[in-house]
This record gives sequence, structure tokens and C-alpha cells, in this order.
Amino acid sequence: MWYSPGDVISIRVGTIRHEGIMTEHGRVICNSRRYGGVAEKSVRDFARGRKITNHGALSRTKPGLVLARARAQMGRRYHPVTHNCEHFVRECHGKDPYSPQKRTVLGLAALAAAIAAL
Repeated sequence: MWYSPGDVISIRVGTIRHEGIMTEHGRVICNSRRYGGVAEKSVRDFARGRKITNHGALSRTKPGLVLARARAQMGRRYHPVTHNCEHFVRECHGKDPYSPQKRTVLGLAALAAAIAAL
């Protein structure tokens, strides 16, 4: 599979998707609890044997700017609710930093609580 700098790639970890950004050197910058925050890793370390999906560019932002934003966050701590991999990827692409997966999980938790209260 061909990757371009700034492309968003992901792997499935159970029911969740872990995202990262491809660099110009064929590495991945991601925000991960496993690494304690934003770090640059090999594709092999990122994937851990899982299938990689390439989502392409998330925005029309120039790849150099996406990567500069990503590298400026190196070492920033991971937080599952306020700064996870989806927040990171969107912020680097100049988008609102939000997490669709977090919204889904919170929605399902609220639904489960409502059903349990019946």
C-alpha cells in the first residue's frame, strides 16, 4: 500500500480504531496510551501485526504543515477523553479536535444507563 506524508492511517484494536499520521520518512506519528503520548514510531511498531487502513489526507492542509503540527506535539500526554489519537490527528489537520469514537462510547453508555434504569 502506498502512503503519502500527512495521510491518516489506522488499525483496529478490538472495537476501537487507533489513528496516526504518516511522515515523509515512512514512519507514523501517533498519540497513544501505550507510548504515554505523542510519539514517532515505525509502521511496524504502530501496526503491531494488525492490518493498516489508509484514509488519505483528512484535509487540504499541506502535508508539511500537518507534520509540523504533529511534531510540535511530541511528548504531549495522552488522555482518553480530551486528547486521544483522533483528537491529535484532527488537530494536526487543522480540524476541530474531537473524537467520534468517544462520542459513540459515551452515547452507548448513556443508553445502557437509561435501559438499566427502566
